Amino acid sequence: MPGKYLFAGVLLFATAVLAILAPKSAVNVDEQLHYPHAKNVVNWYFTGGEDQSALNTPQTNLKYYGQSIDNFTALVNRIFNFEDEFLVRHYTGAFFFLLLLLFTGLLSKDITGSWTAAAVTIMALLFMPRLAGQAFGNLKDIPFAAGYMAGLLMIVRLLKEFPQVKWKTALLLGVAIAFTVSVRAGGFILFAYLGLSFLLYFVLKPFYLIEIVSTKPVFVRLMGQAAVIVVVGYFTGLLFWPYALQNVLVHPLESLQVMEHYKVSIRQIFEGDLMWSTQLPWYYLPKWLIISTPLFVLIGFVIFLALLFRESLGSRRNNRQLLLEGFVLFAFVFPFLYVIAIDSNLYSGIRQMLFILPPMALLAVWGTYKLVHFLISKNRIAGYAVAFSFLILLLIPAKHQAATFPVDYVYFNSLAGGNKKAWGNYEYDYYYHSIKEAFDFLNNHAGGNEITVAMNCNLSNYFDNQQGMNYTYTRFLERSSAEWDYGLFGLNYMEPGLLKSDRWKPADEIKTFYHKGNPVAVLVKRSDNSDFYGISEIKNGNLQKGIALLENALERQKNNIWLYVNMARAQLDLGNEEEFFYYLNEGKKVHSSYEPLLLLEASYYFRKEEDGKANEILDRLLEVNPRYLPAQQLYKDVRKRIEKVS
Repeated sequence: MPGKYLFAGVLLFATAVLAILAPKSAVNVDEQLHYPHAKNVVNWYFTGGEDQSALNTPQTNLKYYGQSIDNFTALVNRIFNFEDEFLVRHYTGAFFFLLLLLFTGLLSKDITGSWTAAAVTIMALLFMPRLAGQAFGNLKDIPFAAGYMAGLLMIVRLLKEFPQVKWKTALLLGVAIAFTVSVRAGGFILFAYLGLSFLLYFVLKPFYLIEIVSTKPVFVRLMGQAAVIVVVGYFTGLLFWPYALQNVLVHPLESLQVMEHYKVSIRQIFEGDLMWSTQLPWYYLPKWLIISTPLFVLIGFVIFLALLFRESLGSRRNNRQLLLEGFVLFAFVFPFLYVIAIDSNLYSGIRQMLFILPPMALLAVWGTYKLVHFLISKNRIAGYAVAFSFLILLLIPAKHQAATFPVDYVYFNSLAGGNKKAWGNYEYDYYYHSIKEAFDFLNNHAGGNEITVAMNCNLSNYFDNQQGMNYTYTRFLERSSAEWDYGLFGLNYMEPGLLKSDRWKPADEIKTFYHKGNPVAVLVKRSDNSDFYGISEIKNGNLQKGIALLENALERQKNNIWLYVNMARAQLDLGNEEEFFYYLNEGKKVHSSYEPLLLLEASYYFRKEEDGKANEILDRLLEVNPRYLPAQQLYKDVRKRIEKVS
């Protein structure tokens, strides 16, 4: 069975690649959010519930996550006290990605009957950068996808065995659902899939329902198996989830509702505009799916749909096979349409919906496989030529992955114009993987000196066990308000016009780091602290002294928008209107829609009681950023005074 050997060989290849790459992978910003919470979860168990920090997460809402794999790594690190905690996490992520490959491959074999198709399905997932590129640090979406595919696999096997379902199959399905629920409450969807699949089964074969109900031993066994699936699938999935255990019947479903309409809004670049995730258009997910999925999968999926439609109308249609293929198709289509229909708060591209990519890839391979076999039966040479073309399409993303690791998850296909054209138009390295290369460079460059490094992300883990290197957080554009020696900044979540120009570039740049020709991170060495001291003096009320220091800083840092903001603010407080407008306008040359600048301008007109002008500027500001709280308060004051006068 050469197909089976190919399947095993591809899995072994994937295992070797994952084992080699795991120690070289980057820590992402979500890890620094979820892993500390995982430690709190573990401590909740170790303290017998006395430590309530895992249940008190008003800002992050992390209590609503099961995140069992994050919790597992925290438990392992606590017990064995591994020095590199994130390496444990990344090997764990690699393991669950391998399980994702295995379960998807086995499901492909069950659907297609071909080990070769199953092997190609594994390759399609392995060479899908948006999926494989998150194999190591994303311990929520990748394990959830693995559980999701395990659940689909066991449902398909249960349907194939029905009505003589094995107890092993029922128990494994319950375990698969439990695991998926333990990662995210969205795993409950597998219960609905199971019920719906049987509903369709009985619609296609109504006589089976009568036979089962009338045959007592079969009916009793099936009811017992259903009870096992429900009990194991629901309650076992809550064992490592403190918030769910507080009320096992209410809190899991409450968490599901929270996940469907997540309240946290994140600014994203989409189609060349910077907007909050709660403002994104309905087609955000479809657009991202089209531009970030390899062409092999997109084309193969379209072929599958065409063949499915043709076969469903054919006189020799196989209802059982159509049911199985339709079930996998539904597992892709339903979540896709559901999140659009309920207007879920999506962000960071396709990341939150990674679990629908494996069913899509499986069906794409199956469609391609059937087409190639049909063509070979008609014309062997033409069939092999088409097969070779599809193989090239399959392998194209591998070149991107090899060249860009560990930032390989940032991938745009040719429909988006590739990565080059996507930069500045779509959110890029939102996980800050590029910081790893930049930090490694800094670590060699610094030479062991005592330094403070400023970063605009929470990846303080890079400074663990680093002698003489200290971490401080600051926003990139506001970097002058912090005291640091080196600045290491990712170029993310910034206004697209600023990104596409050279105006984002800071003075004293040591090195800019590129990804497919696009700048993704920059390393800066501070030559003097006049900008920091100048801003500090202004904050302390020493305006003239602060202005003198900032004038000196601006001679070198002509693109530093934050210095113009502070100079304009100081001049406004001194009543120097001419100087105020000079720095205001100079700042606008760098970043015309920068919120603090527009707020200062509106504040000037408000002080002058020119409320109409202030209102006009605030309208523009709130159009740029409707969630900018200082502008919202000033807008209320302006409107209140306008209404009072009228």
